[in-house]
Amino acid sequence: MAVNSISRWWWVVLSLALASCSATGYQIADLAAEINATRDAGRTLVAPGDTIRLTFPYKLEWNQTVLVRSDGYATFYAVDDVAVAGLKLADLDARLSALYVKLAVPNADQLTVDITQPASPSSAGAGGESMFVVGEVERPGPIVLAGRSMTLFEAIAAAGGHRKASANLHNTILVRRLASGEMRSWRLDADIYRWGRQPPIYLQPRDVVFVPNTAVDEVNIWVDKYIRQMIPLPTLFPPAG
Repeated sequence: MAVNSISRWWWVVLSLALASCSATGYQIADLAAEINATRDAGRTLVAPGDTIRLTFPYKLEWNQTVLVRSDGYATFYAVDDVAVAGLKLADLDARLSALYVKLAVPNADQLTVDITQPASPSSAGAGGESMFVVGEVERPGPIVLAGRSMTLFEAIAAAGGHRKASANLHNTILVRRLASGEMRSWRLDADIYRWGRQPPIYLQPRDVVFVPNTAVDEVNIWVDKYIRQMIPLPTLFPPAG
């Protein structure tokens, strides 16, 4: 690996380690929209066979998951059939938000729309379809997405949940490599007692979720324990270009 690539990785690791030393991460409600906007959309248009998930803030009983039928329509609670095939995600979000605003659903303009596309045979089970949860969780390591949608909280739960005696969920860190090749990280307050009241943060393949311990280790110990021994970062995030 080139020297500049090595320097870039150490800068990312050092930044994350230092960030985890602070008392509390940022509120998820303040960053969820920003983080979700960085997701790699992959295929940009809705197609038959896709699954659409709607998440309503503060009205959880309206949350729903529907399948796009072969005729290009999907049936949504209270609004019936809607033509969705061929729409971009942003256009689908605007169309559904408008429909639910007409029904006077509280905060319908803040509706979150997520599309799960079927995994292709070539990528199902591949490392490229996995994200990673590391640190103070019961089963740290890769979680296969294989085309399904998963939120930050669902990923922590899929890793066996946090270790109650040592995990510091208030400083959970999400690392993502953007389509441009840029590395981004966010320090989040993922307090378990607010999981049902926080907007979802959707993950994508190669995301890394790090749950630090209550007393963060020295930087070199942290790197060895949670990065080198768990996931090969240069392989997970190959240098851009």
